[in-house]
Amino acid sequence: MANSRMKKTMRDMVLSLGVIVVPTAIITFFISHQPATPTQTIGSASFQTMLSAARSAEAFPVLAPVGLPGTWRATSENYTMPGTTAADWHIGYLVPANTYAEVEQTTEPVGEFLSDAQSDAADIANVQIDGATWQEYTGTTPAALKTVLVRTATGPEMTELVAGSASLADLELLAGSLQQ
Repeated sequence: MANSRMKKTMRDMVLSLGVIVVPTAIITFFISHQPATPTQTIGSASFQTMLSAARSAEAFPVLAPVGLPGTWRATSENYTMPGTTAADWHIGYLVPANTYAEVEQTTEPVGEFLSDAQSDAADIANVQIDGATWQEYTGTTPAALKTVLVRTATGPEMTELVAGSASLADLELLAGSLQQ
């Protein structure tokens, strides 16, 4: 009698596990086969509003890209007013090669910015872009800031950075498109 009772208990345990495991496996299958959410783009109105706010509040000339190819998609924007932290203007793009490029204008010194971004970027060369000299930094961490182009403006303490995982040619295109 103990043997049949043991078989019944084992059978009940297997059935209970099946009730839990089978639906979980089905749900996991469908969730893992969902298409990836496309990168959200920001609208022109949102970008213009943020840009106007930055330009009206800053003592330095706030730059924005002009004339980028239509295949570049703006995916992020941010403006941090000066105060307890450094002033910062940011716009990020997804470029056609499905890589990332961003513009940062900040009152934070470049060393601190790279440290805050947890970048291991090292200064490797000077690059000429539309008559201006930019310092090129490369690194591996984080992958989104693999290459960083830096130009320190004259006047108020302000640094311009163009960075990303995009190719150097794409980053140079973005740097060359910056205008007041």
